Amino acid sequence: MRTLALLTLLTASSAFAAVDHEKAFKADIAPILEKSCIGCHGKDKTKKPKGGFDATSLEAIVKGGKEAGAGITWGDISKSSLYKSCELGISNPDDDAAMPPKKKKDRVALTKEQLAKLKSFIEAK
Repeated sequence: MRTLALLTLLTASSAFAAVDHEKAFKADIAPILEKSCIGCHGKDKTKKPKGGFDATSLEAIVKGGKEAGAGITWGDISKSSLYKSCELGISNPDDDAAMPPKKKKDRVALTKEQLAKLKSFIEAK
């Protein structure tokens, strides 16, 4: 009986954690991505997102694209292609993996503050 109660409690806790990620995504991360990523990665639903990376939902971002692997690996920015690409957009915009690409005319790279917010979001388990 105790095992069943503990299992139920753990399942409920996991559900709340997922809700918190979704809530934080909608409140803090989605607005950042709207300015810098959505134009090429999912805004136009009639076209496939570039690189297969759809930035329109948390579920799609976690999954990632065709080329760079998982967009988010919870707790590990070094395995999260979203973070790595955005960080390169600030530190080394000439890198081919930098996002948004330097050649994009209306390029809006993340600010250091936005990148820090993205880092905190990914590191929160």
